[in-house]
Amino acid sequence: MTYKVATIGLAEADRAFPLVAFAADSLSLAAWQDFCSQLGPTSRRPPRPEQVWIVRNPAGRIQGLALSKLGDDPTYGRMLDVPIFVVASAADESGVSGALIGRLRHLAEDSGCKSIRFWTVGGDSWGRHMQASDYQRWDHGVRMMLG
Repeated sequence: MTYKVATIGLAEADRAFPLVAFAADSLSLAAWQDFCSQLGPTSRRPPRPEQVWIVRNPAGRIQGLALSKLGDDPTYGRMLDVPIFVVASAADESGVSGALIGRLRHLAEDSGCKSIRFWTVGGDSWGRHMQASDYQRWDHGVRMMLG
């Protein structure tokens, strides 16, 4: 299968909500829509540092989602943080996750990152991702070294 990975648009927010809700117990649909409305170039608000990536299958259905943010780590240097990474595929989990990881890797390399950190999913990964202290922690998630 060929998957398309792109940043989320406001039109996809409702269809992507069930995926992000898996890792975001405290997130309402209205709050998710508001968050997504701040991401794109057409937003009237200052842009957010995060990006939301979605994976579509050939039929156009969303089968994966990741939230990413560029940051700096005192030990590892420039990195791409991925606090939320969700794949919803019964038939091709490795294909969907591979397409999403490939796009994140490309973004990280283009941004001069030395690693990607995939956070461990908790009961409320959404609430955690909003806290600057969780970005600065070193003791959670899995780090994929680049280069």
